[in-house]
Amino acid sequence: MDVWLALWLFAISVGASALGGMLGMASGIFIVPILTIGGHIDIRAAIGASLVSVIACSCGGAAPFLRGRLTNIRLAIMLETATSLGELSGVLLIGIIPTHSLFILFALILLLSAWQMTANRHDPVSRKAEGSDRWAVFGLNSSYPDAKLGGDVPRRAGNGGPA
Repeated sequence: MDVWLALWLFAISVGASALGGMLGMASGIFIVPILTIGGHIDIRAAIGASLVSVIACSCGGAAPFLRGRLTNIRLAIMLETATSLGELSGVLLIGIIPTHSLFILFALILLLSAWQMTANRHDPVSRKAEGSDRWAVFGLNSSYPDAKLGGDVPRRAGNGGPA
């Protein structure tokens, strides 16, 4: 690979990570198109690089949230289990699914992510956590400290509304 191309991809990847961090999203949705379109890298390798990037960012960013007691550990473990099963399924299917199908699937996931980011952009405090009682069996409800209120604020699993 050309040195200038590698430096350009590195700079763009840093920018994509910064943008993903500001938006509260995994930077992989930016890195995969950059690597495939701009870097002419196979989508399978780009997805693998994206997974490594997401894992590194998650591990690096987790410590301050854990120290501040802002992480719902039970929910994180449940989501990580589902994520690991999804990643394992993806690894097993990547050699079977044609490349053009991967591009279509990735585009559909990007559209879904964009729709979810723009849908229901109301005041998050006033939203009700509708349907969150169905998660009560897993014990996923938690609380987080709020300095302004001077205590812990209970949270329900679901739409993230107050308990």
